Amino acid sequence: AATLFIIFVLLSDIFTLYRKSHRNYLISRENAIRDPLTRLYNRSYFYDNLTRQLRTASDRQPVSVLVCDLDYFKRINDTFGHLQGDRVIQFAADVLQTHARKDDVAARIGGEEFALLLVNTTADDAARIAERIRGAVAVSDPQNLRPSVTLSLGVYTTSSPQSEAEMCVKRADEAMYQAKANGRNQVVRWAE
Repeated sequence: AATLFIIFVLLSDIFTLYRKSHRNYLISRENAIRDPLTRLYNRSYFYDNLTRQLRTASDRQPVSVLVCDLDYFKRINDTFGHLQGDRVIQFAADVLQTHARKDDVAARIGGEEFALLLVNTTADDAARIAERIRGAVAVSDPQNLRPSVTLSLGVYTTSSPQSEAEMCVKRADEAMYQAKANGRNQVVRWAE
């Protein structure tokens, strides 16, 4: 009986250590793939998922990428300070996450630049989602910010499994810069 008791105690300790170790692993993994400020996914996780989704891209399963950037963000930081700038970034991240569906990947890929991977999403649907995100940011005024917060968004859609992640993001980024050149606070689709 004493031997069985000792074995039981040892197994219990091993199980407890395993649970703690597994929990620590999960926390470490989440911290490795998440942006610390916004809790959106980070650039590396976004690119990994985009690469995986592109392998199965087809006419029936197109992959769309949105890239968006806060307009006049430097002005917000300079006028209201970096703490308020961080709040604006968090606000935009919350809007992006709210509009992401279960299988989509919302990520912060730069300072005030975000990306959204939209799986099984046509160019028209991606543009509509981008417009909803743009509108949700534009009509809100978190913490009474002046000037108001707006986003410029670029959209790129592909159905080719030969597409490369970097090219998709580059094209969505180019469309986003076109939105900025056109006056900001708008959505532009990439066009050849």
